[in-house]
Order: sequence, then structure tokens, then C-alpha cells
Amino acid sequence: MVQASKKLSPKPVRRLKRLSARERWLAVLERFSRGLDEPQSAQIWAPALERASRARIVEIQEEKLRALMPFLYEESAFYRERMRAAKLTPSDIRSIGDLPKFPVVTKESMATNVAAYPPWGTYTTVDQKTWRSRGWMVFSTSGTTTTPRSFRYTKVDARLWAITSARALYAMGLRAGDSALTCTNYNPHVFFWSLHYALNLMKVAIVPGGVPTERRLAMIDLYRPTVLVATPSYALHLAVALRNAGSDPRRSSIRKVICGGEAASGIPSTRRRIEEAWDAELHDVYGCTEAVPAGWAFTCRQGLSATPVSTHVQEDLQIWELVDPQTLEPVGPGQRGLTVVTNLNSEGSPQLRFLVGDFTSFDTRRCACGRSFARAVGGFMGRADDLLNIRGLKLFPSAIEEIVRGIDSLDDEFQIVIETEGVLDAFTIVTEARTSMDVDAVVEVTRRLEAEVIRRCELRPRIRIEAPGTLPRTEFKARRVIDRRVGL
Repeated sequence: MVQASKKLSPKPVRRLKRLSARERWLAVLERFSRGLDEPQSAQIWAPALERASRARIVEIQEEKLRALMPFLYEESAFYRERMRAAKLTPSDIRSIGDLPKFPVVTKESMATNVAAYPPWGTYTTVDQKTWRSRGWMVFSTSGTTTTPRSFRYTKVDARLWAITSARALYAMGLRAGDSALTCTNYNPHVFFWSLHYALNLMKVAIVPGGVPTERRLAMIDLYRPTVLVATPSYALHLAVALRNAGSDPRRSSIRKVICGGEAASGIPSTRRRIEEAWDAELHDVYGCTEAVPAGWAFTCRQGLSATPVSTHVQEDLQIWELVDPQTLEPVGPGQRGLTVVTNLNSEGSPQLRFLVGDFTSFDTRRCACGRSFARAVGGFMGRADDLLNIRGLKLFPSAIEEIVRGIDSLDDEFQIVIETEGVLDAFTIVTEARTSMDVDAVVEVTRRLEAEVIRRCELRPRIRIEAPGTLPRTEFKARRVIDRRVGL
């Protein structure tokens, strides 16, 4: 007799949890940073990314972009409203070619947003729940061109900052065994903090220089750091202070100077002065609080040998565009335009098409260092916000910097003072003598400086040469322009 078989009940179907947009974005960030907490070769930190083919770079950018769009739409009211206003959904932007569909985001639009929704605005992707569970640090913009804006970053960002900034420092030749004096008061600005955590990851010892200049001079003598980190203006000031204290900066332990906050390597006379003052190799980085707080653009050792110098942008971490300053439409390959960046490397502030606003052009040919990242030819030479209109002519302060620092008898500091006289602009360059000058010497230098400005800038300035030590020094961004024109 055949026994009836038992009827088996079906196994319950195990439903897979559908990942949220945030979880998908975090998974992408983790996958592309996995295993990169230490260098993968003797010369390049992450060769699979930094030496990738142009086609592979685009693949990485577009994979990240497809994960970023839903994340921004769900987590940022600012971006959600701008997408709706442009009649876009996240699926409408899946490739680099789709990016121009979305309007460029400006500092002013962020400032308006944070004024309406203080203190954070709605342009970041950190809500109160995320901030309470894994908040890391608050940073803010310097406020030199518009209302300061604050940004909250998470512990995910902390790790990404360290890895991606270490890649840049590694390209400059920093290695375990170096030690770095960081000349900052550790305020809420991103450059020094991202560098600090990168140095920790690289096992580069840090001498925290949040002390007055006199103490920093003693630190150089006592601790013998091999790397100096400062703004270009302060690096020059510190060298003068060291000489005034009876020491020669060229005979100090410093072998590399790393600058941020102001242009350096792309201004030949400034680079020459810093390198000669310290007998050291100058490097600098380029970024912004909003969209490139870490994983900065950077100079490599081979790029410094190029004429003009070149600065790598980390294209697996950001999508870089150049746009026309008037129309904000993309310019053609190799043409000069304003920088626009999409950040593909952040939980807290992955901005889309943010107008950083510096002029440059890009060269996408492989660098002699082996990296395939595009290079900004001549660095980033002037922010559109800094462009002065004097008597109908356009002038970047960096052009005056190049002229002033190209005259050896003038010291490093200068100011541009613009005033209204009648209906015209009065344009004065205030600078300092490097040492005391007699009347004849002052007249000669004045004529030379005036002639150079007329020749290069097509503007006739007034010149005022002050005694050594008259102009203020700063360890942060120097205030070069004093605009007193009526109605401005």
C-alpha cells in the first residue's frame, strides 16, 4: 500500500530590502574608496583610478552621477526644487552630456537659500537624524565674496577627505617620515583640516602651528619639520620673520612648501619668491568649501616643470566643466572658461554643477607623472568674483601681484586701492620697500612699477611705496583690494 506523501507548505519568500537613495549612494562611495587607506604603488596612491583611461574615467563619473541624482532629489529640497523648475527628474541626468540640462548653481543662490532656511539652508544632504548619528564637523565659507555658508560633514566624509587628499600630497612627494608644520589657527575652513587628516593617514607627523609667528619660528628650529603648510602670503611673511630673527630660512629643515587659499604656483614671481626664500619646492592645491573641500586639484612634481605649470583635477571624484562667463554655457575643448564642478565624493555636500568661478583651460593629455587626470593649464588664474572693472578695463589682482613680486626691491605685500575722484576711478597700488630706500631709489622703482602696469594692464596707476613692515600680514587670505568707490 502506497502511503500518501505529505503536502509541503511553500517556503516563505524572503523579500530583499529595497535600498534607499542614501544607502545606494553610500554603497557607491564605499566601493570606489575600498582598499585605498594606504598607497597602492611607490609613485601613485591609487593607480587604478589616477592612471585610468579617459573612457574609464567617464564610466566612473557616470556611474556615480546616476547614483547621485536620486540622492540629491530625495535629500536636498534645494536641488529637488531646482530640478522641478527645470522640468527634470533624476533619470533625466544619467551622463555627462546630460549635465547642461540642469542650471549652474551659484554662491548667490546658496546665500539666498540659507537666508530663507537658516542656519544650514537646504542645499546639503545632512538632516538632523544623520547629523546626530554620525556628524563629524561643521565648516563654513570665508565670506570674501558673499554671505558665509555653513556645511555639515559626516564620518563618511572624514574618511573620504583623508584618502583623497592623501592622493594629492603623495603626488607632491610627501611620504611617511616627513613632518609638517601647519600654520593655521584651525578655524572652520576646509583646507587645513582636510590636509591634517590626510597627513595622519599617510603617517606624516604634524607640528600643529596654531600659535603666534614667534612660536612658529622656534618650532622650525626645535622640531625641524620638512614641510611647511601655509597660505602663499604667510609663507613669505614667515621667511622674512625668520631672517629678522637671525636665521636663514634657506638653511632650515623645510624642503617643501604647500600652499592653499590663494594662487601660488601659477603666478611665476610668487612661486619664485617662495622657492628662493625657503630653498624648497612649492606646491599648491585648489578647491572650495562647497564642492571640493578635499580631494583637491593639485600640482604634481612633473607638472611644476611644465611651462606654464599645470594642476591636476581628480576626475574620478568630481566632474569638471568650463563655462562661458556671460552665458554659463559650456565652452569647447581646450577653451578658457569658468570652473563648474559636480562633487562625486561626499555624503554631506555632493553639489551639482556648482560655479566655483575661476578661469582656466584643461589639457586632457596624460601627464609625464603617469596620471591621466585633466590638468588646468597655468593653474587657476583668477576668480570671476575678483575681477576688477577699472575705467572700463578688466583687471585681476593676480596680474598686479605678478608685477609687484617681479621687482626684487619691493617686499611681498601690496594693496590695490580704488576710489572715485569726480566721475573717474582713481587706481593706487600700495606696496612696501624691501629695505629702506633713498628718494632717488623710490622714484626709480615707482617709474618701473608704473611702466610695467601700463604695459601689461593698459592702466595708469598711482604708486605709493611705504616703509618696510607697514602693510598688515595675515595667515589666512590676504585682503588685496580696498574698493572705496562711491555707490559700490
